[in-house]
Amino acid sequence: MDDSQLPAPHNNFFQFAFSHVSAVRSLVQTHLPTQIVQLLDLNSFELQKDSFVDNHLRDSYSDLLYSVLLAGKEGAICQGQLYVLLEHKSHPDQMTCFQLVRYIVRIWEQRQRNGQVLCPIIPLVLYHGESEWSAPRSLDELIGTPDAILQYGLRFAFPVLDLGQIPDEDLAQDPFLQSALSLLKYSRRVEIENRLEAILRGLLELKTDRILKDYLNAIVTYLLATSPSLQMESVSMTIDKLFPTQIEPGSIADRLLKKGREEGREEGREEGREEGREEGREEGREEGREEGRDQGLLEGEIKLIRTLQEILGMGVTDVSNLQGRSLEQLQKLALELRKQIQNRTP
Repeated sequence: MDDSQLPAPHNNFFQFAFSHVSAVRSLVQTHLPTQIVQLLDLNSFELQKDSFVDNHLRDSYSDLLYSVLLAGKEGAICQGQLYVLLEHKSHPDQMTCFQLVRYIVRIWEQRQRNGQVLCPIIPLVLYHGESEWSAPRSLDELIGTPDAILQYGLRFAFPVLDLGQIPDEDLAQDPFLQSALSLLKYSRRVEIENRLEAILRGLLELKTDRILKDYLNAIVTYLLATSPSLQMESVSMTIDKLFPTQIEPGSIADRLLKKGREEGREEGREEGREEGREEGREEGREEGREEGRDQGLLEGEIKLIRTLQEILGMGVTDVSNLQGRSLEQLQKLALELRKQIQNRTP
């Protein structure tokens, strides 16, 4: 997965994780009602290339569409489709129901243009906000249709997979899906740092190195966008411990794990120790360490800022233009750049 495939980290992570047929099959088996699962030919899932989200909303919404064979009346087989939409805001979207209706109508319109019959579509919303889902789950709830005219109006409802309300052990049995859902569940929470190793450990069961490398690259970029409190050195240590050779050299993930505050701090500590040793006095050593640490922090922030600018596709500020700024100014700029990445995924 090259860097050009990472324009919006949140969308990219979702699309990468749920473009794997086995993950979606496991998701459907685990979280859709049994009476629906029994109607599906689980071996017939096929990812469709089309997206039905408006172009100007692609940075905020992400949709994936799967086709699957359904058992029709009297054993006949008809072509049905499972439509999976990720609701990736940090709060419930009151208009999600209307958005789904629009997407479903677009799918039907496309099938009609292609000379295909209309088919049943099952929407599934994955939600990972910190609060419980509270938005309408049906058109009746959204519009407030009077009972007397319900039978004449459009009836539509959809299931919500509210990850925050599901115990970790019930998220999935498939290790890949368990990892993806857990990361979505905890990425915006302070618990992510303590849970990251357990979340990533499930990936050890993946048999394909290529998939693992791509997934780790997507995870690191996603964490930067959604977990501003998470220190990248903590991510680096966890990945180095579990997957010491799996980060793609030269990728955004590789650069994030190599550049940043820890690199600057380590350089600063070493400079401080060396200067202190040369002075030969405890006072000199302590002073040298402090000066080295301060310089290291400045260098770390500068490297982090340049990396964030590179991810955002901005012009990368020359080091000399950043060196004259205070640590507080550099930290403020780094925070603003992080927010720009987060704003791609409301």
